[in-house]
Amino acid sequence: MTTKAWSIIDQLAQDKLYEARENVSLANQALQKVAAQKLQLFEMLNDYQSRLNKSQETKHSIDEHVSYRHFIKQVQDLIEVIEKEEHQAELRLQSEEDKLINALKEKKKTEFLIERESSLTIKRNQVLEQKKLDELGISRFNHR
Repeated sequence: MTTKAWSIIDQLAQDKLYEARENVSLANQALQKVAAQKLQLFEMLNDYQSRLNKSQETKHSIDEHVSYRHFIKQVQDLIEVIEKEEHQAELRLQSEEDKLINALKEKKKTEFLIERESSLTIKRNQVLEQKKLDELGISRFNHR
């Protein structure tokens, strides 16, 4: 292959690597966002559970008690949803990391092939140069 072809292949591998790194970063950000939301929901759940406990210690209306319990149930349902989202985000991150590993492997293969082509070209040039030198030496010997 020509040097231009190898540089195009190398650029393609570099582009794939860059894209894979970007996707891993985006997947990681998504996972962090979901984890932050989950933490916020747990804090809210703890807050309302403590409010419910405090309201049970003092005089309270049944409506207030039911309201706290209803809200706590809604937060628990949201936590279940966010845990599913977190699992999906983890799977996506794992998938993107696998793609990054494959892109790194392809980039290394490309670098190896370019290096091999370069060394073969150098060897071919050395063989041709040696052949020309041998021909020159033989022709000078024959012309004596």
